[in-house]
Amino acid sequence: MMWALWTLAVWVGVAQADSPEVVLPESAAAPQTQDWTAMTAELVLQVDDRAACLEAAIALARTRGGWFAELGTERVALRVPVAESQSLVEELREMGSLVERNFSSVNLAPEVIDVESRLKARREILARYEAVLAEASPKAVVSVERQITGVVAEVEQLEGRLRVLKDRSETARIDVLLQFRERRAPTNDGSSSFVWLNSLNVSDLLHDFEYGFRGAPSGATVPVPEGFAAWSKARRFQAVSPDDVVFRVRKARNKPEAALSYWREALRNRMTGAGYTIIAESDISASGTPGVLLELGAANGEQDQAYVLAVFVDGRNLVIAEATGEAVRFRARRAAIVTAIEGMEIP
Repeated sequence: MMWALWTLAVWVGVAQADSPEVVLPESAAAPQTQDWTAMTAELVLQVDDRAACLEAAIALARTRGGWFAELGTERVALRVPVAESQSLVEELREMGSLVERNFSSVNLAPEVIDVESRLKARREILARYEAVLAEASPKAVVSVERQITGVVAEVEQLEGRLRVLKDRSETARIDVLLQFRERRAPTNDGSSSFVWLNSLNVSDLLHDFEYGFRGAPSGATVPVPEGFAAWSKARRFQAVSPDDVVFRVRKARNKPEAALSYWREALRNRMTGAGYTIIAESDISASGTPGVLLELGAANGEQDQAYVLAVFVDGRNLVIAEATGEAVRFRARRAAIVTAIEGMEIP
């Protein structure tokens, strides 16, 4: 790194006196006792009570010697000592359904080196100005004091920046978001070459419940989830709860005929490509038939929407179970829906 040469020029009376040049060292090092790494974590959660969650998150940070730096109706930015950050993140995860989690770190050492070096140079310049001031003529005092004032301001600014860098390296920032950042609804169609995959979306599911059920009968016997009212005819099944969580089971052709592992990958790609967020993915079975269960999330206007899909391969057919509802209301119904899916009898 090339360092500029700082030269002092002070007017004394009508003559110019040049002070010796101050040459900075060619290299400098940040203090070895300080780990100059800024840690940041971001969590996106679905929770039942946003206000209570925000209060609880702040309380957890305070018990670890932290505080909140920013607070809104749907987000909070927490600062805690780095040593406490990991345990706090784990506790925050338990407050709701984890939609997204990101970690990042920034090495601040290069900036610290630069600021420390510039600060050292300004302090040396200030010391020389003060030495000149002590011997300056009355006519030169005002000019020297003006120069000193400028250098003092620079010193204070650099010292302030060092304090900021030190704070960033000693305290981790944890941002907790309680809704999806992207508020656009997922697409209703998709780029998949399989028609049944493109038919999987919240909009069509809700439309079918409002204007009439579409899709082939599933052929499965489906138990009614606890707390739901069901309508079933010719092995077509759909049910709804009093708080508008809907659930249905239908059938699609397994064409081209493929194993569950193939459809699992295709299903995951289709849903993420359409704009859904995968909250969880797990294996599931119904009457001995293995399947895949995807728990998804998406924005639906100003509310967060939950969407659960279960797919089973039944020979030449696929049995598809779908359920959706506003995220908070859906959470209370999730266990009943999963139990009903696991209780299906697939011939």
